[in-house]
Amino acid sequence: MREPLRHRSFRLLFAAQCASFLGDAIFIVAIAFAVLQVTGSGAALGTVLAAGGAAMVVTFAVSGVWADRIPRVRIMVTSDIVRLASQSTLAALLLTDTARMWHLLVLNVVYSIATAFFMPARTALMPQLLTADHLVTANGLMGTAENLMWTTGWAAGGFLVAAIGPGWAIAIDATTFGASALLLLVMGGVPLPDRATDVGGGSFVSELRDGWREVRSRRWIWFTLATATGFLLMYEGPLQVVGPIVTKADYAGARSWGLMLAGAGAGAALGAVVAASGLLRRPMLVSMWLFLGVALVPALLLVQAPVAAVMAAMAIAGMSFGLFTPVWESALQGGVPSDKLARVSAWDWMCSLSGMPIGMALAGWLTEGVGREAVLAGMSIGTFLVCLAFLLEPSVRMIDAPGGPAGIGVSTRISAGSKD
Repeated sequence: MREPLRHRSFRLLFAAQCASFLGDAIFIVAIAFAVLQVTGSGAALGTVLAAGGAAMVVTFAVSGVWADRIPRVRIMVTSDIVRLASQSTLAALLLTDTARMWHLLVLNVVYSIATAFFMPARTALMPQLLTADHLVTANGLMGTAENLMWTTGWAAGGFLVAAIGPGWAIAIDATTFGASALLLLVMGGVPLPDRATDVGGGSFVSELRDGWREVRSRRWIWFTLATATGFLLMYEGPLQVVGPIVTKADYAGARSWGLMLAGAGAGAALGAVVAASGLLRRPMLVSMWLFLGVALVPALLLVQAPVAAVMAAMAIAGMSFGLFTPVWESALQGGVPSDKLARVSAWDWMCSLSGMPIGMALAGWLTEGVGREAVLAGMSIGTFLVCLAFLLEPSVRMIDAPGGPAGIGVSTRISAGSKD
């Protein structure tokens, strides 16, 4: 598992992402309670989060193309600098008690746009830093670090918000982007893949179409993206809104919410370690079964189960993600031509995340309209049905089977011509 860390560029990227992951986790807790502190409205919380999510989804339409045109490290550094500025501004407004809802909304949109430029660039950069036989391990290491940082950040975010307020928590988040930018600058530029230099004359629309052709020609890709859209619509998006509202009303507020999220992070970290270690012959298939248990989370919140019980359910949800993500990212990195990978990654993020802002907005409005109990019940039922459809799809079940798209257990690479 340590082999990728012997490469200097990967070590710097790894350290930069650890800093950024920690700050992002703190921010997720802080922004929710900042909006509730400023507005006291669940609908306002849903609107602010949905605006950021929608901006991110729209930006993915162009960010992947840019990441195939411009050196990826340059995009990532610029993204970090923009987020350093936006988070510093938001922290200052909160600390001076001058923040208004529109400040929160606009700055969250800026943050989300910058993040949308960062993600495809990072995904496409990985195969440039490491050989194909190290990608699964590297993605597992990155996933483990990400989830450990999320676990720490979520728990710390809850306690920071409760102890010193969301303004200071977001100020800490801002410093992590500064650290990430410095580490990436030390890494230096990484040239684009050879064939990427030939795409500069193509139009954005033609390049997006080219990326979409790569997606739709592989059933295992487009079905996974469709399922992810439904999952984020029914579970992840609404949970970002309903979770803080429920814990503020029925639990100990930010502390409880931070601990629950930390449970998810701990489970995800464990899942990523297992995926990277090779202990499971079919980590993707195991994750698909575990996804069925995610429906327990809103059900337990509905009955006001103890914090420990919700943490355990969220740990199961996290473990499913921890097992799934390294295999999925390795599948894309090995099965898509490197000069088109950022565009396909952008479609991955854009399609799968498109359900999140809708889920956030609906959850905020429905919580005030029909009550949080009805929203939680709908989340539980809808999540189970989406995850069941995912489990029953043959092309997805074969992703990590010998001879399947990912071929984990036989090879860490996917044949570029492997299509379902």
